[in-house]
Amino acid sequence: MFNKRYFIRGLKRSLSLFLLVSIAKTDSGDIVKYNFQDRISINLINALVNSVGINSSEIIYPINVYDIQYESINQDGILDTLAGLVSIPESPLEAFPILSYQHGTEILDENAPSITGMSLNNYETTLIGLIASSSGYISIFPDYEGLGDESSFHPYIVADSYTHAVTNMIRAVRSLSFELLENQDFQYNNQLFLLGYSEGGYATLAAQRGMQLMNSDEFSVTASFPMAGPYDLAGTMVDYFLSIPTYSNPYYVPYVLTSHLWTYQGPDVEFSDYFTPFWSDTLPSLFDGTHSSSVINQMMPDNPLEILLPEILEEFENNENYFFRQSLLENTLLDWSPNSPTYLYHGMGDDIIPYANSQIAYDAFLDNGSSDVNLMLFSEAVGGHSSAAITCLLTGFEVMSNFQIINIKGDFNSDGSLTLIDLSLLLSSLGSENVLSDFEWWAGDLDYDEDHTIIDILKIADQLQ
Repeated sequence: MFNKRYFIRGLKRSLSLFLLVSIAKTDSGDIVKYNFQDRISINLINALVNSVGINSSEIIYPINVYDIQYESINQDGILDTLAGLVSIPESPLEAFPILSYQHGTEILDENAPSITGMSLNNYETTLIGLIASSSGYISIFPDYEGLGDESSFHPYIVADSYTHAVTNMIRAVRSLSFELLENQDFQYNNQLFLLGYSEGGYATLAAQRGMQLMNSDEFSVTASFPMAGPYDLAGTMVDYFLSIPTYSNPYYVPYVLTSHLWTYQGPDVEFSDYFTPFWSDTLPSLFDGTHSSSVINQMMPDNPLEILLPEILEEFENNENYFFRQSLLENTLLDWSPNSPTYLYHGMGDDIIPYANSQIAYDAFLDNGSSDVNLMLFSEAVGGHSSAAITCLLTGFEVMSNFQIINIKGDFNSDGSLTLIDLSLLLSSLGSENVLSDFEWWAGDLDYDEDHTIIDILKIADQLQ
C-alpha cells in the first residue's frame, strides 16, 4: 500500500546531508539547518547532576543534543532566522512530551543556548536539559530573537517576540524527526509543557498567552510553569523602579528601556532624546551582545533612572500616556484568562522582581475567569531572586511529572496505556479517509513498515492478551 506520508518522510531522510548544509525555506517554523552536538550517556548525566548536589532517580534515558536554526517572524513581520538547542531522550520505542524551557536574562551573545550547548558555560540550560531530557522530555531551549546574533538586538521583555521564538521552534522541532537519519529519529506525543524563570518566566507566560489567543487550533498547553517574571510591567515594576533609590542589578532597567526604544521606534532612534549625554552615547554599545551584566552594573549609577534626562524622568513618573509607560502597558500580561493548568511560582524575598508580580497575575487571572491557576510563594528563607531559582524549578518539575505521559507503540489515543480502545481506533483507521496526526501514524505502526496494516492490529491484540 502506497503511503504518501512515509514516502515524503523517506525522501526527506535521503536529503538529510544536504539539509545540514543549506536549505531555502520560506515559512515560519521551517528548519534552516541543524547540527548534532553530543550524545550524553546515563552514567555521565548522573555524575553531572550529582556533582551539583541533586539526586534524581528519574534519569533513565541517554540524550542526544542538537542546535537548530529555524525561520520565524520578527517584530516588523519580516521572516527572520532564529536558533535554539534541542535535547532529546534516546528511545525509538516511545513518544515523549515537548518541554519548552525559556531561559533567564542573558545579554552576551556567546551565552545563547544554541552556542553553549550542554556545557558548564551555561549552567542553567545544562542542568534543566540533563534532568528533563533524561527523564523523558524532548527539551527545547529557544535562544530568543536577537540573542546570539551580532547583527540584531534582543527585544527584551517584549511579549510577541517570545511567542514567535517559542511557537516557531516547537514547529521546527516537531519536523526535526523527519529530517534525522533513522537511527536518530524520535517521536513527540500530544503533550506540551512550558517552563521558565525570571525573563524566562515572563517569556513562558507571554508564549502561553500568544498560543492561546492566536494559535489555539495548533497548540494546546498541557501545563505551564511561569516563575519569578515581571508580568505586571505597567504596575508593580514601574512602582518598584520609581520607589527605590538603588537596585541590586541596575543593568535590567536600561536593558528594558533600550530594547523598547529599538523595538517601537526603530534602530535609528535618537537616544539623546531620552538619556543624558554620556548614556546616550554609551548605551547602544553596552547592549551590543559583547558586554556582560557585571560590566554594565559596574558602570551604572546606584539609581538606574538617573541615566534618563530630568524631563524624561518627570514624564515617566507623572504621565500615564508617556511612551515608556505605554510600551510597558502593552507588554503587561494580565489581560487574558489562561485555560491551561498554570503554576505561578515566586520567592517572597525576591530582590529584583517583586513577588507582587505573581500575586497580581494570579488575582487577575481568577478575576478574568480562570479556574486552574495556582500560586506558590516561597518564604524569604529560600533567598533572593537568584537563590530561589533552584527551589522553584525543582518544585515545578516535580509537579510537571504528575502530568507527564510517555507513550508506547499501539497507544493510539495517547492516554498512556494500551487498551481495547486503541485496538478499535487503529482498526477504524484502516482504509479511513481521515487525516491522522504524526503521533497516530507512529503509534499505529507496530511492525515498523511505515504503514498501518492488519499486522499492526494483530500485534496490538497480542499485547492485550
